[in-house]
Amino acid sequence: MRSLFFLLIPIVTLLFTKTVYGEKIEAHKQLQQAIDEAHAGDVLIVKKGIYKGPIIIHKPIHLIAEPGAVVDGEGSEYVVTIRAPRVHVEGLTIRNSAYGKGAGVLIQKSSHVTLKHVRIEHVHYGVYVEKGTNINLLNNVIRGRDIHFAQRGNGIHLLKTSGVVVRENHISRVQDGIYLDWAKHTMIEKNEVTNARYAIHFMYAEDGMAKENVLAENINGMMMMMSKQFTIGYNTIAKQLDYRGYGALIYDSEHVVMHNNTFRYNSTALSLQNARHCHVKDNEFIGNYRALHSLYENPNIIVVKNKFLGNMEDALIQGAPITFDDGIKGNYWDAYQFYDFNDDGVGDTPHRIRSMYSRLLRKWPSVQFYFQSPALSLLDTTESFFTQAQAQGEDRFPLIEVDRNKNETIERSWKLLLFGSILFVSSLLMIGYGRRMTYEKNC
Repeated sequence: MRSLFFLLIPIVTLLFTKTVYGEKIEAHKQLQQAIDEAHAGDVLIVKKGIYKGPIIIHKPIHLIAEPGAVVDGEGSEYVVTIRAPRVHVEGLTIRNSAYGKGAGVLIQKSSHVTLKHVRIEHVHYGVYVEKGTNINLLNNVIRGRDIHFAQRGNGIHLLKTSGVVVRENHISRVQDGIYLDWAKHTMIEKNEVTNARYAIHFMYAEDGMAKENVLAENINGMMMMMSKQFTIGYNTIAKQLDYRGYGALIYDSEHVVMHNNTFRYNSTALSLQNARHCHVKDNEFIGNYRALHSLYENPNIIVVKNKFLGNMEDALIQGAPITFDDGIKGNYWDAYQFYDFNDDGVGDTPHRIRSMYSRLLRKWPSVQFYFQSPALSLLDTTESFFTQAQAQGEDRFPLIEVDRNKNETIERSWKLLLFGSILFVSSLLMIGYGRRMTYEKNC
C-alpha cells in the first residue's frame, strides 16, 4: 500500500504540471502567459534561461525553477510581485530591480507564501512583505548593490506582518538585513547577515524570537526600538567594530530576554537605553572594547550568570544602577581578584564595577595599550579598597569557576609528596649504607 502511494506521487505530479521553456528572448511572455493561463494549484517548472521581468503572480501556484532560470527585472520597480495566497517559489534567480526603489520580490496582502532557495541580487530591497501573514522565507541568498548604506534598501522588510518565518537566509550588502516594522509573531532563525547597517532591526515589533543567527561585520548587530516581548538566544554577534556600532542596542523596549548569546570583538557589545523588564543571562562577552553599557533609566533589568572575558571595559553605567545578580548568583568576571574559600562557586566579596579605569580610557584612549598590565592591575586593586563610593555598580555574588578536579589534584599532590619522601629517605639510606661499607672496607 505504501509503495503504491509513492508510485502515484510522480504520476499525479506529471498530470498537473506544466513546463515553461525559457530559451528565447521573448520567454518572459511565455512565463507570464503560463502564469496567467495556469489554474490554482498548478506547478510550473521553469527551465534554464533568462526571463524578462516584471512578473506578477496573482493566483495560488507553485513556480519551481531549474538551475540557471533567471528573471531579470531590467530596472523595473518590482521584479516579481506576489498578490495571491498559497504561492510557492523555489530555486529561481531574481535580479536587477530599479535603483533607489522597488524590490526583487514584493509580497503584498498575501498569506501562506513560501520563497525557498531563491537568489536575489542587484536589487534595492530584497524581499518586501506588506501585510502578509504566515510567510516562509527559507534558505534564500540576498545580495544588494555595492554602494553606500544610505542608498541601499533592506534585505528582508516586514511591514505590518504576522507569523513570518525567516530561516537560514544569507544576506549582505543591504541597508538593514532583516527589518521588522510593526511585525508580530516573527521567527528569525539561523540567518547570516554581513555588511549591513543593522543586521536585524526591530521597530514597533511585538512578540517574536531571534535565535542561532550569525551577525558579523555590520554597523550594529541588533537594533531594537519601541518593541516588546522578544526572546533573543544562541546568536553569535561579532565584529561590529564601527565607532558608532553596537553588538545589540535595546532602546525604549521592554520584556526582552537575551540569553546564551556570544558577543565577541564588538565596539560595544550590548547597550541598554531606556530598556524595561529585561533579563540578560548566560551570555558570553568576549574580547569586546566595552561589554555592557547602561544609559538613562533601565528599570527592572537583571544581568546574571553571564561571562565577562578579556573585555577592555566590562561595564559602563551612565545613569541609574542596574542589578548584576538575582540574589543568589551573579556573573563571572575575569577581572575579579578575590577568593572563594568555602568552594560554593561564589566569591567571598562583591565585585565592584570600577570607574577610574573607564574615566581614564575615555579621556586618554591610549590607556588601552596598558590593558591587563601590572600597572592597571595595581590601580584596580587599589581602587577596590579606597574608592568604593565611586563604583558604578556591584555584583554581590560574583561567580568563581570551581575547579572540579580539585580533589583529584590534591590527591595527586599527596601521592607525589609521598613518592618524593620515599625517594628522599631511600637515597639517604643508600648513601649511609655506602659510607658504612666504605668505612668497614678501609678498616
